[in-house]
Amino acid sequence: MLNETSTWTLPIDEDGVLTLPDELWNLLDWKEGDQIEFLDQDDGSFLLVKIDETESTEGETDPQDDG
Repeated sequence: MLNETSTWTLPIDEDGVLTLPDELWNLLDWKEGDQIEFLDQDDGSFLLVKIDETESTEGETDPQDDG
């Protein structure tokens, strides 16, 4: 886990594509296909958070589970 806060200014191209630099991907240990949530900080910026797919919602049941 990172112990310091870093700020990145990233351009969005004319097609609306946001490209993260390789250095940032490596620093965060993100990979292509990871689910990223964009959290509006109400100041013109967004916080990007990787969604941990291994966590399950409390009380969630498996629809194939008979018990």
